[in-house]
Amino acid sequence: MRKTLLVASVTAAVLALGATGFHVLGESEVDGFKDSARSAAFCRTAAPLDLQRTEELSAHERKHIIEDLNDGLPGKVSNDFDRLLAWYEHPEPEHEEAARKSSYAVGEFIERVCADVNIGGIRASG
Repeated sequence: MRKTLLVASVTAAVLALGATGFHVLGESEVDGFKDSARSAAFCRTAAPLDLQRTEELSAHERKHIIEDLNDGLPGKVSNDFDRLLAWYEHPEPEHEEAARKSSYAVGEFIERVCADVNIGGIRASG
């Protein structure tokens, strides 16, 4: 139960941070990946995370989607995916702030690579 609440908290943080206009990724990382052969498969995998569909997912399902997306990503964003996945595994309060920042970075990367996926609040900030 506590883990579910913390996962929901990180999801809410993505929405809140999205409104701040905080950009954590460089254009070249995003553009390079967006233009790669992997981006289409990445976006198909990320589609269930869209704001209109995400409520249908359990925390466990979201974690598995993030795991599936975290393969062959650029270094900085891969670190954020790893940090978020580690937090899903062990949601320790002292790591919550870092997980929120990584959650936002993950959401921003997904939205910038996948035009049809709206994580919520991120596009509005750009």
